[in-house]
Amino acid sequence: MSVEGRAEMRRVVERLLTAFLREVETKARSAPLDIRLLNSSRQSFLSSPELNGLLTEAHRFLLDAAEKELIRQKRRDPFNRLLTHPLSDLFSEGRLSRDILASYFSFLHLVLGDTRDVLASRCAHILDDLRAPDPLVFSWDSFYADPRARQVLWTVLIRIAESFRRFEIRRDWFIGLMQNRPQAVSLGSHSFMPRPSGAPPDEILPFGREEFLLMFNALFADMRDPSAGEARAFERDFGVAPARAFGALFAALDEDAALDR
Repeated sequence: MSVEGRAEMRRVVERLLTAFLREVETKARSAPLDIRLLNSSRQSFLSSPELNGLLTEAHRFLLDAAEKELIRQKRRDPFNRLLTHPLSDLFSEGRLSRDILASYFSFLHLVLGDTRDVLASRCAHILDDLRAPDPLVFSWDSFYADPRARQVLWTVLIRIAESFRRFEIRRDWFIGLMQNRPQAVSLGSHSFMPRPSGAPPDEILPFGREEFLLMFNALFADMRDPSAGEARAFERDFGVAPARAFGALFAALDEDAALDR
């Protein structure tokens, strides 16, 4: 667990202890503080509506904390960082919500299948190579600019473009995927925490056609107008020019954007 995760857990415990001490303090006003009074306070606290409310709130808080922790861990993954980097300005400007990251990472896994693990392993090796000379002077910008990392990014972009050949159907499916939060948060390979029963069954995140267009135009921006060197490298690696590989997707995105003008 990260430092942030431990701090969030500590805040939950502190709230529960504070509520119990308030119960003890109330009873101690009319009787000496001894073990019997503590036991009585414990029983009263365990059966109090306040505890039920605190536990419900704590469940939601821990669920959000677990989800944030999972996203933090995934964002440290060099593959996920590589695929999130083109969207960084949209997140920092608040034009896209970071709450969609978990669904975005799931989308990448759905599109890539087992290839995702192969590409993630390649990114990890690239990162190790770049950090090896001197970890203190390493910068993520050097990772994003590395030709091997660019090749990984382009591989993913090609797969995404191929999956959007039936554009409108895929667009609507993607928007739905980004809008809905999962009903359970993964805490490990075989461990999940369900969302509270009182929570809305489908909590809708702010993501529609406008956000979709922002996201995809940012994701593919470098391929719309690549430098001469990037265009040559892309064609060398994939046997096709960027304009040909992504032309159909760009046309569909432009047509979709024109509908709102």
